[in-house]
Amino acid sequence: MKKGCLITLGVLVLLIAGLLFGANWFLKEAFGPKYKTIEIELNNERTLICDETYNADFAAVFYDVNFLLVENNKDTLKFGRATFSNENWQKNIKLIEFENWLILPIDQGTYSKILMNNRNLKIQKDKEFSPLELRDDKTWKSKHKDIPAWVYTGKSIIDSIVENRLYVDYEYRIGLYEPFEFYNQTVEYEMNVENGEFMTKKIFERKRIRK
Repeated sequence: MKKGCLITLGVLVLLIAGLLFGANWFLKEAFGPKYKTIEIELNNERTLICDETYNADFAAVFYDVNFLLVENNKDTLKFGRATFSNENWQKNIKLIEFENWLILPIDQGTYSKILMNNRNLKIQKDKEFSPLELRDDKTWKSKHKDIPAWVYTGKSIIDSIVENRLYVDYEYRIGLYEPFEFYNQTVEYEMNVENGEFMTKKIFERKRIRK
């Protein structure tokens, strides 16, 4: 009987250990963190090294990615980080060159941003485009008296880049209390090639949308 109890106890210990291991594995698979490196082959013997960290909660998933560009298997340029909500984020990554600037336009799902590097000037920069920052844009404020409501995050997406001109589509809300007004609006920016700073050049007419 004593032998049978020991066997039963051993089985229970193994079962509990297995359950704990399985629960730990499940939690890590579901919520992270998990790490992996993705390499994106570009033209001109360039490879984009993307170190990804996956995390999640009960509401969303997050893919935090650090970008490094390796050129000709010797030079390495840092571009910084971006956070995605889509596991297939790498499909939309492309490298744009203008004069001595290398530019990565990034669509993060809510706000778009650009990551930039200028080897000659030894400058690494990034800029995120949030409609909430329009309230501080003198050119935008000269056209509109109202400002985007801070309680609504809004959205942005980079529509196109033409040389040093950048076109960003914004979605934002006017009004802290109902009835709310929602708008889409495009803003044109010009990049200063000397320092990588952006200046607002044109505010296009906004279009009201239904929510």
